[in-house]
Amino acid sequence: MQNHQSAWPFLNPVNKDDVADYYEVIKEPMDLSTMETKLEADQYTTPEEFIKDARLIFDNCRKYNNESTPYAKSANKLEKYMWNQIKAIPEWSHLEP
Repeated sequence: MQNHQSAWPFLNPVNKDDVADYYEVIKEPMDLSTMETKLEADQYTTPEEFIKDARLIFDNCRKYNNESTPYAKSANKLEKYMWNQIKAIPEWSHLEP
């Protein structure tokens, strides 16, 4: 997902110096680099755990940002891309958005 054109807002944790109130609004932050670290450390034991963290990225974004912002639009596009990729994996095709 990190290479998708809509991934740019989610590559790293939100910088509180850039977005001062983010961590007051978002209590359980998540980003793609954190997910990658967890993946490499085998911390995801099921596809559902991976999907939960990905959903957290998208839901946090939509909670903090208005739906008309480039951030929310990127979240929607990347989430759609993720589900298309999941559906292409036979063992994961039973999972639902």
